[in-house]
Amino acid sequence: MRNCIARFVKVCSLLITMIFSNALSAQEVVLAFTDTLARSSSLDGTARSKMLIRNMARADVNQAMFLIKTKTVTNNTIERLAFYNETGQLLINAGHHPSMVIRQKSFGYPIDIMRANGILEPFEHYRKHVYFPYLYGHSDPSVLSQLQQFLVEHNYLPTHVTTRVHDEYMNQLYQLRIASGRTVDIRALEKAYVNMIVKAVTRYDAKAHMMLGFSPRQVLLLHENDLAAYCIVGVIDELNKLGFKIVAPEKVFTDPISNPYFVSGFSATGYMPYITGLPEEKPIWYEVANANEKEEVHGYLGEQGLGSLFAQ
Repeated sequence: MRNCIARFVKVCSLLITMIFSNALSAQEVVLAFTDTLARSSSLDGTARSKMLIRNMARADVNQAMFLIKTKTVTNNTIERLAFYNETGQLLINAGHHPSMVIRQKSFGYPIDIMRANGILEPFEHYRKHVYFPYLYGHSDPSVLSQLQQFLVEHNYLPTHVTTRVHDEYMNQLYQLRIASGRTVDIRALEKAYVNMIVKAVTRYDAKAHMMLGFSPRQVLLLHENDLAAYCIVGVIDELNKLGFKIVAPEKVFTDPISNPYFVSGFSATGYMPYITGLPEEKPIWYEVANANEKEEVHGYLGEQGLGSLFAQ
């Protein structure tokens, strides 16, 4: 009973501190990228990485978070990983095998996490943070408990994401068009891409203000693809116009108040339910867009006169 009371008091204290902390950091956004080190497409992979970092710097953003699935670290991609490290990007352990997001047996997870850790450890800007959506979205309580214990015992820290879009689907439509030898109005495509992302950020911000009365920091997860490299300046500029500030991920993930681990245990999908205390369905995010999500992307393209991209 005493332990329960002590935990309750600790959680309440943290929530109060979180409210004041976040009131001071309203409308702050961290950029995060998954599919890091993906293969070349219409852009060479190395060129894409360099363009992305260069364009972020043009918009005065010097650090983003890159989720690394270490199976993609090969002789062909190691220089790109080194480039992200040399430019000060925060490197995050996303496991070794891509199947970590959905695999159902618990014994494989520690092996994957430690294997990825061994590959990433030599890099200066690697931190022992783990991005592992299964821990929250897909897990059963026994598997979740075992993994939480393992991660705590081995001094891993969590990473969370609050805001995601199916930018990979929009990029897929773009790549199909380019591969067929046809051109795309890149300015119109940039507007569609920017509108899609800004809408997601402002939607989350509005929900937070409605439920909490303030806006916690958002962690916006994008894909490291051609559209991100081309359009990231437009995204940052538009968010800045709306009063959002892009902040370095290290500012968030080394903050024991903003980091949801200290309230909820490991969670990769945000912490809204733990702040409000209200029941909320676990937001399971599927990597492949479903029919409704594709229609939403089509809507943003259609607004810019790019209906031919999804009618091909």
